Amino acid sequence: MSCQSQTTPTCKLLDIGEVGLKCDSLRSVGANAKAANLYFNAGIQNQSSELFVYAAWQYGEANLADSSLIAIKKSIQYGLNNPYILEKTGIEESTRNSPLRNEIDQLLKQIEKRNTEVQNFEIVTAPVDRFWNYFDKALDDTLNAKIYLSNYICEGSNALKDYYHIRYENVDNMYNVMIKRNPDYYRYLRKYITPQMLHQVAEESTQMMKKFSSLYPKAVFPKTYIVPDLINGSGTLTESSLYIGVDMFAKSDSMPLTNLNDWQLGTITEFENMKYDLVHELMHFQQSYSDFEGKEILLGKLIEEGSCDFLVSLLTKNHKVSPGVQRNLDYLADKNNYDFVIRELKTDLYSHDLSKWMHNGGGIKDRPSNLGYTMGFLICRSFYENAEDKQKAIKTILTTDDFKEVIRNSKFQELLQ
Repeated sequence: MSCQSQTTPTCKLLDIGEVGLKCDSLRSVGANAKAANLYFNAGIQNQSSELFVYAAWQYGEANLADSSLIAIKKSIQYGLNNPYILEKTGIEESTRNSPLRNEIDQLLKQIEKRNTEVQNFEIVTAPVDRFWNYFDKALDDTLNAKIYLSNYICEGSNALKDYYHIRYENVDNMYNVMIKRNPDYYRYLRKYITPQMLHQVAEESTQMMKKFSSLYPKAVFPKTYIVPDLINGSGTLTESSLYIGVDMFAKSDSMPLTNLNDWQLGTITEFENMKYDLVHELMHFQQSYSDFEGKEILLGKLIEEGSCDFLVSLLTKNHKVSPGVQRNLDYLADKNNYDFVIRELKTDLYSHDLSKWMHNGGGIKDRPSNLGYTMGFLICRSFYENAEDKQKAIKTILTTDDFKEVIRNSKFQELLQ
């Protein structure tokens, strides 16, 4: 490349994986303040609100109340969007007497108010729209490819910098997947998923969330970003935003298969599924469960995931479900299949092993993938249909302190016998 400025790094991104390992090592010997300082300085360098949250958590562990609140304030400046972050980081009580607490409380109240306003909701496609320019430069000049990918993050929004922290971790990961291993897939992705298609998803999802605001007064509405990911996950939550990986929604007969593993081949889905998955992930934002024992086993996971798929169906025209859910419903419509699934589910209901039921695209042979989601969908739908107070029913499936209650008050009580 002839223009020197094109290959000048905009900033120097830290390797978040390395930062995490160093902090884990410090925490293991009780050096929480040092771990907090490392997270805090990483937050400054990478401009990531999430790293300041980690710093606040570790300052709290070190009983440094003022420092933990300073880290929270920094996180807010970089996009923190969780008004309950003091409870989540464990510093709600320990910081009550800090002179900084009143200011932080006021800032968090503003966030809480903003999150409950449906007009705050927005689906942002800019991370995908602007990615391709950097991708082209990285392909054309592979010697400097990592610089272009780094600049994509450095010149992006605070939300994208949080995504780097939570998903990419380092530029080497981006380079190895996007440029070295799967460039043909990303070239295809660029042509297959157009800006107009993403705009349509944004419009339809926004209408669904507006409908949700009328069904559930306690609804919250975080910003949602559609991003290029590393072909290893479709939805990610941080304390600031929701992210949807566009690369998991491009299945077609013309999709290049080279270098895609079995999980990717089994999990990449049709573009039509994006709006369903996007709103599914937004339903996770609404959840708050205090059945901590149930959350760790299949019983709780059925409700946690199934409630999202069910609520999505409430928000779609004619209560339509995603193609993936419909395939599973078609399978369960056969009595032999249904009886088999019920027997298996009874056996596994209290298991920590989810491999037969969830996150098993391409890895399960005796049944369709992700049947746990669909069984949870059916349980939550039945619970809702049985309830006289529909608004209360929605609150229950999103915030219950007893997952068994949902099953017990559905037509699937036999699972508990």
